Amino acid sequence: MLPTPVLPAAVAAVLADARLLAERASGVAAGGPAAAAERAGWLAGLRLIVDAAEAAFTTVLADFDAHGDGEVLHAAASTPSWLRGALGMASGEASERVRIARTAGDLLAAPVAALVAEPVGIDLAQGDLESTDHPCPGHLSYEHLRTIHRTARALPPSARPAGINVLTGLGTQLGVDDLRSAGRHLRHVVDPDGSARHAEEDFGRRWLNLAPMLDGMHSIDGVLDAETAAGLAAALAPFLVPTGPDDTRTADQRRADGLAEVVAAAVRSGDLPTLSGATTALQVEVDLATLTGEQPQPARIPGTTGTDVWLTPDAASRLSCDASVRRLLVDPTGIPLDLGREVRVFTPTQRRALATRDNGCRFPGCHRPSVHTDAHHLIPWAQGGQSDLANGLLLCRHHHRAVHEGGWVIRPDDASHGANGTLQFHGPASQQFGSPLPGARAAPGGLEDQP
Repeated sequence: MLPTPVLPAAVAAVLADARLLAERASGVAAGGPAAAAERAGWLAGLRLIVDAAEAAFTTVLADFDAHGDGEVLHAAASTPSWLRGALGMASGEASERVRIARTAGDLLAAPVAALVAEPVGIDLAQGDLESTDHPCPGHLSYEHLRTIHRTARALPPSARPAGINVLTGLGTQLGVDDLRSAGRHLRHVVDPDGSARHAEEDFGRRWLNLAPMLDGMHSIDGVLDAETAAGLAAALAPFLVPTGPDDTRTADQRRADGLAEVVAAAVRSGDLPTLSGATTALQVEVDLATLTGEQPQPARIPGTTGTDVWLTPDAASRLSCDASVRRLLVDPTGIPLDLGREVRVFTPTQRRALATRDNGCRFPGCHRPSVHTDAHHLIPWAQGGQSDLANGLLLCRHHHRAVHEGGWVIRPDDASHGANGTLQFHGPASQQFGSPLPGARAAPGGLEDQP
């Protein structure tokens, strides 16, 4: 790295104060529980100090770059090169900092003055922070400047000055995320043709990858266009709400489970394209002895993601509750001898009847609609249980898994009525919940909610 420049006296004094402030902040953090308002005051005040320093840095950088000081001092090829060599900045960050400094111009003068002024509503000495949508109305942070810069670059040159003025005014009242949204709206209004072109370019950048991991889990990675992402977020939103007091899943886990239920609902709908002449479905190969519990063995999903996926006997039993089954006889060497007719464990008519009776997941406290449920057998069909209303009930994917793999047991209060009557749900930690009679809950929707 290049030699560190000598710090001006004013900067050195502020740096010394900042170090003392950091020590005080560490003392507050190490001193045990503190009032929420005090912590909020510290965070808001420190953020304002950072914002003020960032804006001042950008102001000086604009002047430094305009005068070519990096070349004068150290024969640097460019200002970004000097930032990398003297300050240790990453290449991309250094280049972006210089671009923003070059285009910000007069935009920086007022924000710096506002940033160094005492913020409204914050008293660090008292740890007081008034409730407000914006921590410090009237100032722009570096991230605000960055957003304005990026938006302005996407506008036609003739519209940039007016666009910068509009966004600068909005930035003093909005957070960074809201300012970004306003910038995208401005682009659509000012340059609809350009926005359409950018949308097509963005759509061309979409990709999605599903890859098996060494332990059998799979990773999902990708980039979605804004419209698809909005639709996916809307589809997953209902699943981010905990199903009840026993739901200890993280938000990320609920999102993953929601994706599984959305996929299951799409496959169950029958509206997906066919593949090799067959409807889209998850094919699971499992021995009958596994389903009856006589000789449990892992089940196999052949080659769906490029490699075979192996399931536990409990998972195979859960999937068999609400599926189509087909008998496949093989000889001792594994050669198929006979392929039987595919039949539904629960017929579509029975499935609709369950949806009408249960109005969604029967687990106490859960309100998932019927379209996001599986039909569960009180007595497994492979062990002689009937596929009828008395032996069947609807469970969402999360609670269906809790029964088969999580140790929950469901018992009817009256064996002669089965699932047509009240049920008791017994958990692995001695929990016990009762379920109301079918029809006692308000229906979540009309026939359009039924599978």
